[in-house]
Amino acid sequence: MVVLAHRGLTPPTENTIEAFGNATNAGADYLETDIRVTADGVAVLTHDKDLRRVFGDRRRVRGVSLAELRTLTPIAGGHLATLAEVLLKFPTARFNLDIKENAAIKPTVAVIEEHSAHHRVLVSSFSNRRRLRALKMFSKPVATSASATVMVKAKIWEKLGVPLDQLLKGIGAVQVPPRMYGLKFNDPFFIKSVKDTKTQIHFWTINDEDEILELLELGADGIVTDNTPLAIKVVEKF
Repeated sequence: MVVLAHRGLTPPTENTIEAFGNATNAGADYLETDIRVTADGVAVLTHDKDLRRVFGDRRRVRGVSLAELRTLTPIAGGHLATLAEVLLKFPTARFNLDIKENAAIKPTVAVIEEHSAHHRVLVSSFSNRRRLRALKMFSKPVATSASATVMVKAKIWEKLGVPLDQLLKGIGAVQVPPRMYGLKFNDPFFIKSVKDTKTQIHFWTINDEDEILELLELGADGIVTDNTPLAIKVVEKF
């Protein structure tokens, strides 16, 4: 069972060097984060398209250079990180990477290749096409989790009694919320169907102690959480 720190551990600001340091110190198994690209093609760790929520700046991430981004301070403190920086700063940490836009594919792959980090990343995207494009560009295999479309298809197949082996071939983990698009993913039949293919199932974003315990009892292999210490406590007691 693994604990994935959702955008690090705050405070300070999510997806900052400090937040990832907090999560690492707390014992997270994976650092979950999001990748976008700056105007000058640098892979940076931030979730939103624009800088408004985190920096109070109306510009889009793709509209500023890394140098310009460095002049901004996150509202809640900390320092925004590039993918290269966190791979160097946390050399033993494992990362769950969500590529948020097509333009971020090449910079993401280039950094992982440069740092030979294939063995310590899980690469994913809500877009299956984007995920597959990234996977084809690596010189070595990397772990990957299912995109949103694959998750929905897996749920439909399970309801129809169709085995998921072929659909989930090559996928290391299915990462889902308990419910999405009117579908329930936290039911024991779906969880068993996924695990029967030797694929892990992780649930996001779970911050309630009772819900974490319930999901573990149902067979969850991983918990994506904003509260790493709580999740670790529950997992250790389970």
